[in-house]
Formats: sequence, structure tokens, C-alpha cells
Amino acid sequence: MPASASSALVNVAEDAELRLVRLLADSAHSTRAGFVQDCEACILHGDAAQLMRTILEEKGAISALVSLEEEAVSAVSLLAALLDRVKEVNSSKLVDDLADSVIQSTSNEETSKAVSLLATLYNMRSEPLEKVGLLVKMIDLATARQPALLESSSSFLGRWMEASKLSSMLDDWQVEPVNRRALYRAAASGTTSSLSEQRFTLLTIETYSESDVDAEALESAKKAAIGAIRDPVSLFVEQRKILSLPAIQALKENFAPLLDLLRVFQEGKLEDYQSFVKTNGGESVLAQWELSPAECTRHIRILSLCSLAAEHEEIPYSIVANTLQTESSDVEKWVIAAVSSGLLSAKMDQLQEQVIVERCVVRKFEMEQWKGLQSRLHLWKKNVGGILEAYKQSQQQKQ
Repeated sequence: MPASASSALVNVAEDAELRLVRLLADSAHSTRAGFVQDCEACILHGDAAQLMRTILEEKGAISALVSLEEEAVSAVSLLAALLDRVKEVNSSKLVDDLADSVIQSTSNEETSKAVSLLATLYNMRSEPLEKVGLLVKMIDLATARQPALLESSSSFLGRWMEASKLSSMLDDWQVEPVNRRALYRAAASGTTSSLSEQRFTLLTIETYSESDVDAEALESAKKAAIGAIRDPVSLFVEQRKILSLPAIQALKENFAPLLDLLRVFQEGKLEDYQSFVKTNGGESVLAQWELSPAECTRHIRILSLCSLAAEHEEIPYSIVANTLQTESSDVEKWVIAAVSSGLLSAKMDQLQEQVIVERCVVRKFEMEQWKGLQSRLHLWKKNVGGILEAYKQSQQQKQ
């Protein structure tokens, strides 16, 4: 966490702003001749907005602020408090300008200090969209200059690089989807984890509706689709509704093959994958998306087994082998792989050569699946009714 503002500079005092102005002027290598006088006039007339503009327009003053040692955080805290007194509707622009000035006035070696100063400003602002904008700037800054600042979960920025925490925070702030995009996109670019990048990319495309899908949306949709094909298992739950997203559906106009392949990995089986590859010129079609044919085949076999398990409670080895187009001797290997993925819970009866399904994810749930569920519920109801009737007759006989 950034240091809290505790310097005398931020104490409530009539001359706090004037002392800050003079400190900046004295610390700067050079300032224009009327800088202090213009600031004094703003202070005299209580014009907080113009005072902020005057300070921000004086590059030497902001450079001086950043160069301060112990008092830098306190100086930013005072400027943040000054922003609270700005009555203009464009006060958010002043927040942006202050943040940009701090970033421009720091070198690569001072990135950690720049983030600390921006974090101070972030902590002192209450408007959600301002805080979102500041987080975007800090993450982009760390990504470009010092990525290590994003890696530790105990650091100020690192704690927000977890998709669930960031999304939950934005929910609490009631931030509209359109205002989340830049932050999700910045986090996706900043993380070094492929799974985290996919999570943030999914969150990004979820913010789009049919009416506002643009070039950036399509680019994010392509990344999300490729990520969901490359690894359809690790984020199975997060990715299961991907086909319903408007940004993904928009791929059918210019990126139809990619959308078709995504649909195979969301709903299809091995035979559908092989048909896609054959129709599109062989495994070389995967190269354009940097997908591994071997990994794609492995994943689609696991998914095919899950689809089979969702349809049957007991599956002969021969059916599994036929579905996966493999030898019967390899069936147990694929069952173990599916169980290890967390998508399937099953036992193997080696004597009867059957897979006993205990639990399995459902990859596709449409009318056919609803009808299947209805049939199972009716059967369950019938069985329970039979048990109750038998119990009732047993009680009558005892009487």
C-alpha cells in the first residue's frame, strides 16, 4: 500500500497551498517569472481550478514535485485535496492531467515512485470513473516500464490483477460495462499469466452489446476465441457462454473459420474437429492462429469423452474407443486425463470394461438436454413413488 499523507503540507492551514507553490518554485530548476504571483492570485480569489491549471502548466513545478523525497506524497495529497474544491464539471480532466504530468515527469528508474504518487491520488478520489482511469494509467505504466510491480499479490497494483477481485470491485462501484473495457484491456496486456490474460479478455468482450461492436471488440474477440480453443479445459466454466457473446458472434462476418472452430470446441466432438480440419485444407489452417494440432486433438478427445459421459451413466470401453478413435487399451488413459481435468468424475470397471460415470460437466444445454433432464426427473419421481408405496404397504401389513 502507498504511504499515507502525513506531512505538514496537508494539514488544514490557510497557507498550505501557498507554501506548496513556493516549495515547488524553490525546488524547480526554473519557472517562469510570474508563476508564484499567478498562483497567489488564484489562492486569494479561491479559484482552485485555475490554481491547479497554473501548477500543471508549469512543467518545472511538476518535475520539482516528483523530485521531492519525503514530501512528494504529501504534495500530491495536497493537490488531491485541492481537487475536491474544484466545482467545475471537468474536474476529472484535471485529475487526468495531474496523473499524466506525474508520469511524464518520471524516468523509468522512478516508475515505482510514480505509481506510489498515482496511488495516493487514487486513494484520495471517490468518483469511481476517476479511480478506474487512474488504475488504467498505473497498470499501463507498470506494463511498459516495470512489469514486476504487477506480479506480487501484496503490492498495490498486484492485488487488482486478479480478475474476480477487479470485477467484484467494479460491481460494488456500479461501473457500467462500457466504462470497464479500458481497465480489463490494460490488465490483460499487463499480466504475464496466460490464464489471467484469457480471463481479462473474456471480461472485456462481455462489455460489448450488438450495437457497439467495433474493431477493438473484434480484436479482443479473436484473442478470446483463440484462447478458448488453445485451452478449453482450464477455464471451462468461464468460457461456456462465450458463443452467446455479441462480440464473438460478430466474428462470423470476417473470421468465420475461427468462429466455426470455436463452436466445435464448445459443442462438438472429435469427428466434428476432423471434419473442420479436412474442409479447411488440413492442419495447416491452425497455424494462422498459432494452435498446436497435437494439443487441439488432445483437448477435443477429452471434451468428446465428456460429451459421451453426459449422455450415458455406464459406457463400454469399446464405445469410448470408437468415439475417441483410439485403441481399447488407451481408454483408461483418456478417462484419467478427463478426470484429471476436473470435467469428469468416473470409475473404471476393468473386469467388465466399463466406465461408470459419477459426475460430468454438460457442454451443451439446449432443448434436447432439457428433455433428457425431464425424462430423468420423471424416472426419479416414479422410483421414489414406488419406494413410498412399498413402504406404505409394509406399514399396513404390520398393522
